[in-house]
Amino acid sequence: MAFGLDNAPRVAYNTPSVSALERLYMYIDKPMIDLKFNVAQLLREEVGGRRDYEFTEEELPLDDELTLRQLVGRVRFTRTASGVLADVEVHGSVEVPCMRCLNPSVQAITARFRDEFHSQIEVNTGFPLPKPDEEDPFYITENHLVDLGEAIREYTLLELPMQPLCKPDCKGICPTCGADRNIEDCGCQNDEGDDRFAALRALLEKE
Repeated sequence: MAFGLDNAPRVAYNTPSVSALERLYMYIDKPMIDLKFNVAQLLREEVGGRRDYEFTEEELPLDDELTLRQLVGRVRFTRTASGVLADVEVHGSVEVPCMRCLNPSVQAITARFRDEFHSQIEVNTGFPLPKPDEEDPFYITENHLVDLGEAIREYTLLELPMQPLCKPDCKGICPTCGADRNIEDCGCQNDEGDDRFAALRALLEKE
């Protein structure tokens, strides 16, 4: 998905080009995983105002087993009537088991998405705002921070390959003795007519 980013300057959120006030908000209670962006000034602008940022992170946990590593990305925030719209593109890698041999395989991941973050507090008065109608929305924090971490996590999980392979010609494991056929020829004579292995053969034939 192309963002249609124009010639507006991009800002890395941890560089001196970010204002002192923005950096102050970005680093309040800074956690180990920090993909937070201050949008207080943008929320004071008219609908259509924009900010562009680039970001990097070492890792972002996706679930109890998977981690997105070496994140590199960019985001455009656009002021909307109820908050900001985030156009995000992020690249990274995830280590998952190969579906044929079960050895670890590193998969390159690119996630591109657009989602709205809704204000909970009116930036000028501090009054609480009504909740949006949409189901399970993303929110801007009461300190006017957009935390992209959860959104990136959810959209990255959708991009994970259904049948990851360590290499395109992976030979998999022997269904008889369990040997890794990428390393050795076990010499097993598999009965192609044995119905016990029909499901496994069907999976391998699809590849």
